[in-house]
Amino acid sequence: MSEFNETVKYLPTSLKSRVMMLPDSLTERVQEIRLRSGAPLTLSAPDGEWMVTYSGKAIKSGGDYLVCKPAEIDECFLTLCEYSVHTHQNELKAGFITAPNGSRAGVAGTAVVDDGRVVSYRNITSICLRVARRHTGCATKLINSLVDGGRICGTLICGEPSSGKSSLLRDVARQLTSSMAGRRWRVSVVDERGELSGDGSLKSCDVLRYSPKALGIQHAVRCLAPDVVIFDELGSSEETKAVLDGLNSGVAAITSAHCNNRKSLFSRPFLVSALESGAFERVVFLEGRGSPGTLARIMNVGDLFAENSRTVTYYRGGDGHGHSILCVPESKSSIS
Repeated sequence: MSEFNETVKYLPTSLKSRVMMLPDSLTERVQEIRLRSGAPLTLSAPDGEWMVTYSGKAIKSGGDYLVCKPAEIDECFLTLCEYSVHTHQNELKAGFITAPNGSRAGVAGTAVVDDGRVVSYRNITSICLRVARRHTGCATKLINSLVDGGRICGTLICGEPSSGKSSLLRDVARQLTSSMAGRRWRVSVVDERGELSGDGSLKSCDVLRYSPKALGIQHAVRCLAPDVVIFDELGSSEETKAVLDGLNSGVAAITSAHCNNRKSLFSRPFLVSALESGAFERVVFLEGRGSPGTLARIMNVGDLFAENSRTVTYYRGGDGHGHSILCVPESKSSIS
């Protein structure tokens, strides 16, 4: 079964039957399936958004397109939760659900707030189903840059949403535990959202599924003796500090961050602090959502800072938490 069909199975029957009629030439490119109550069902692809008609055709405008009903949104939500919403409360706090096959679904609706924090969502009105594609082999070029003198270099993979960060991390983990990387490395994967290991391809890794990053890293370092810990997405200054505290033992880390170029990376103080800490030796920039999993540039951290120092920098305002924001104009050198 294709990755697209694996994702479509979570749709209600009334929508699934039409979507399954679409040609492979489109479905093999679809990155997201979006359901919004009272709005058209849409498919996100590199060439834009497509709507689906009642006759099972894809259109970009006009026509007799499918409109999602509230009951269909509810049915999709319950199917994703395997009819046990309470078991997914930790994920819902962050606004998503991870399906058993590793597909991640972002949700929108009415936030349930307690003491200033979102604790869940109810009355779901939107679901964004991401198609979890393997992109097997996408890390082959990167692997040679990760291994240096019989050790693994800590690496930060940077890219915009849907640029293939998770696919690359998954393939890195797979290749490091096989002879494809020159030897078999001990790899621990802290899979907080269940997205990295959902397709079952990481059987040779020690996987800590649904574990908070900081706790999972501490567990892995103390109990599993890994050569490298792989996890998805550094997302805040507090989380970054906790993660770096867990990596003080010298175990290599490979992770990702939402930023698509040097300017956006240096605009996030917590990422700059992570690079300054010495936890990472390499930074990888991805091409973008048009070419998921494709490498644009691999740099040593030292070279990245040196390149950045040759640009004009200035500070503007703050981030609302008492931190200054560093703005760095892009250099005129092209990404290669």
